Amino acid sequence: MKTEPCECTATDHPLAPLTLYKVGGPARLALLPQTVDEACAAYEWMLEQGEPWLVLGGGSNVLIADEGFPGIVLVTTGLRQLLPLDGHRYWIEAGVELDTVVRELMLPENYDGAGALAGIPGSVGGAIYMNAGTVNGSTCGFMESAEIMGREGRRTIPMEPALYGYRGQRFCPPGGLILGGTFQFERSAEDQQAIYGHYIARRQRTQPQGNCCGSVFKNPPGGHAAQLIEACGLKGARRGGAVISEKHANFIMNEANASSKDILALIALCKDQVREEFGIELTEEVSIIT
Repeated sequence: MKTEPCECTATDHPLAPLTLYKVGGPARLALLPQTVDEACAAYEWMLEQGEPWLVLGGGSNVLIADEGFPGIVLVTTGLRQLLPLDGHRYWIEAGVELDTVVRELMLPENYDGAGALAGIPGSVGGAIYMNAGTVNGSTCGFMESAEIMGREGRRTIPMEPALYGYRGQRFCPPGGLILGGTFQFERSAEDQQAIYGHYIARRQRTQPQGNCCGSVFKNPPGGHAAQLIEACGLKGARRGGAVISEKHANFIMNEANASSKDILALIALCKDQVREEFGIELTEEVSIIT
């Protein structure tokens, strides 16, 4: 087998620019496939190397350690195909930005669901893996099937509601590679551009803009993480260059060249205070890579 599984590889590859937090050190080796076939070959090769590895998509929900990652990182942002099929169906690869799907596909065709996916950052692969969404719906709900790569090889998974739930799914295990999916849309009787504009404006009013991962914690059953953190008086709390947003307490911002350690310190502070005050254990929505 050749030493490198795809044409695009890089050593000591910076990871911070690949994440919305803009934090973290480099990868010892990055694999940067440009096609699904390259991605599958890279994944198989990566597993054979016997060292730490991970799959990185659009970096919207990731916090990388300051020291970087000592092994191999497979980056999926080069998988950019969006192919129309029949019957309002589309093959969309993992590296396509979710916002591109909404603005350049759903809105021009007036497909239902703009309110569900409006303003969500990151790539389609990450959105599928996390079942990203809002109270109006989630990514997996628009899918006919998902294409994944795992230790058992490449598989097509027919989508059904039992396979996904709030901010999660059960068809791609940790460490699996999501290659893309077939999406099925329906035209709406309502003006989806107006709905999209409404939800984007609301996000801008209620959520801070800047370098962050979005919501740091999942909402606990029957509650809201932001309300619990705010009730503990933690809005505006700072550690180094990181701060808990004054606008929305479930957002920890990289405001002034924060380190990963700064952000982790605020995560720990929120969890400790909420546990002490309310007896509730907050669970991170952000993936912490050390």
